[in-house]
Amino acid sequence: MSKSRIFFYSCLFFILGVFLRSVFELDFFGLFIIILISGLLIIVGYKNKYYFVLGLLGICFILGIFRFELSLPQEDNNKIYYYNDQSVEFIGVISKEPDQRAETVKYNLSVEKILIEQSELVVRGNVLVTTFLFPEYEYGDRLKIKCSLKSVEPIEDFAYDKYLARYNIYSLCYYPQIKVLENEQGNLVLAKIFKFKAFLVSRLNKILPEPHSSFLAGILIGARKSIPPDLIEAFNKTGTTHIIAVSGYNVTILATFLMLAAISLSIPRKRAFWLIIIILIIFAIITGLQASIVRASVMGGIVLLATYLGRLSQIKNALVLTAVVMLLINPKILVFDLGFQLSFLATLGLIYFNPIVMGLLNIKSIKNKFLKIALGDYLLTTMSAIILTTPLILYNFGKVSFVAPLANILILPFIPIAMLFGFISGVLSLIFIPAGWVTGWSVWLVLNYIIWVLEKLAALNWAYYEISRISLGLMILSYLVIIGIIFKFKKYLKLG
Repeated sequence: MSKSRIFFYSCLFFILGVFLRSVFELDFFGLFIIILISGLLIIVGYKNKYYFVLGLLGICFILGIFRFELSLPQEDNNKIYYYNDQSVEFIGVISKEPDQRAETVKYNLSVEKILIEQSELVVRGNVLVTTFLFPEYEYGDRLKIKCSLKSVEPIEDFAYDKYLARYNIYSLCYYPQIKVLENEQGNLVLAKIFKFKAFLVSRLNKILPEPHSSFLAGILIGARKSIPPDLIEAFNKTGTTHIIAVSGYNVTILATFLMLAAISLSIPRKRAFWLIIIILIIFAIITGLQASIVRASVMGGIVLLATYLGRLSQIKNALVLTAVVMLLINPKILVFDLGFQLSFLATLGLIYFNPIVMGLLNIKSIKNKFLKIALGDYLLTTMSAIILTTPLILYNFGKVSFVAPLANILILPFIPIAMLFGFISGVLSLIFIPAGWVTGWSVWLVLNYIIWVLEKLAALNWAYYEISRISLGLMILSYLVIIGIIFKFKKYLKLG
């Protein structure tokens, strides 16, 4: 077995360890036996490479288990969740961009100390504070909070506790007494980025009408809070929510379409690759370097790398290494973060499934360049991502959009155009608002077309159905069928 394959399977076994510990409580005696056997295999492996590899895979599997174990909350009075279900007073700093909703706002507070009987105890951890829209507080404000801490629990069939656990949040606080102690105590760079985002959104609101300005803010910098509910519903019914939800799925599709557009315009592949990488970096910075957006940009970069290298055998290790690095940083995302799962599935669809579909349909033989791009590059690329993510979506939501393929093919090519024109208009409006008005007409036309398509498709009676969520077994069976198709037709993948 080559070093490349050993590396690949070592990463897979680490991921498997994280997965099993995420789902099951494991017997530590059994783990000890695995460690012991793996150690012995490595020791005797100097004579037999096969034994050494088996021992190495066992160690990687155990490391995945222990990495997840280390991420779990421990019983410790220096952690804020130790005081759940008690009335407490604590001091903390707003460590994330405030999440403003229609009637409330949520603040992620990084706790510094708790006040007990006129004494201070250093305490660490995160608390999600829900309060009224006014008065407003900003990122970096140091607050004194008095409230009754609540433990995070599931809400009906939604695993809210696991959803927040991926952010290491185990405590909730509703409508507390709040006192501002200091301002501007957060990261200075992030504070400037958040202020820039708010300023840019305010400028977009001045050069574009609603819902166009909110839509543009959503796809440009991930600010989707002001998008009207009826337009959000149209996105849901047409299976295009990923356009305004900054996720790996969204960025992966966007990166792929940018590369296809660049190639269609005869821009050299190497130059297009580095240009789009720079765009993804700028995008991640403008949106505030949020963990989910950084992961999304990395996944988009992986797809670009696959397109740039041209051989999938060279991207396989990069893909699993990316997963391992992400899980080392936060192992909870593997099972608890749907966005992470959709990111990887969309990426796998574009890298592994799309070449098979294009090969079976013999797209390369099409002589008409326009038809080849429209059918091969845009339609089948979109369908490949949709096919790989649909079983997971049906398992989690039980919702299916029959117009999703058509909606995506009609609007996705225009998203990069809207982002480009929107960015130019936004920058000009920062300098001189009338200049933003002039260029704003171009982005308005593009956005208006997208909104019109979505509303027309969403209005169809057969566009969208809610069904019972499929079982875990059926979801696994679906992916086994997809894997079987990939292996059967892997000659199209040029795995080498």
